[in-house]
Amino acid sequence: MQVNKLKDFIKENSSLIYEFINSEVLKGVGRIHPDYFEKIVNDMFTKQSELNISEDNLNPNIFPYFIFTQVEGKGKLDYTSLRVETIKFDEIDKESSVYYNYARFSLKDDSFYIDLMQSKIGGMPIDEDIVKFTKRIPIKSSALEEFISKNKD
Repeated sequence: MQVNKLKDFIKENSSLIYEFINSEVLKGVGRIHPDYFEKIVNDMFTKQSELNISEDNLNPNIFPYFIFTQVEGKGKLDYTSLRVETIKFDEIDKESSVYYNYARFSLKDDSFYIDLMQSKIGGMPIDEDIVKFTKRIPIKSSALEEFISKNKD
């Protein structure tokens, strides 16, 4: 799919993509705020030349996972930025019960990974960031398109 076709697809289905993210992608993790979702998508397409967009990333079924790798332009969000107005991680925080400084988002092996990372100990930076907890979410190859066709009015 070409970038312009993906933009049209997102524009046409943004409310359903948003619903899909909260009900399927972030199920058991938390919720993304609708305004923050819109901001991430807008940022992606205004900074399109800086993105690592490949044919795989242009797949509409991968898009709901891929956008997290573009959060804040680096695929990570500081702990202090994880709140109701952005992404609320209440469920993953309960599950992990760990101290962390930021969440890192990545795609690999047909899965979406959320790593809770620690970059400081006692306020002092450490040589190498530590993965404190990982949540692996399998990517279902046609889940978004199925969700949209099932929920479209």
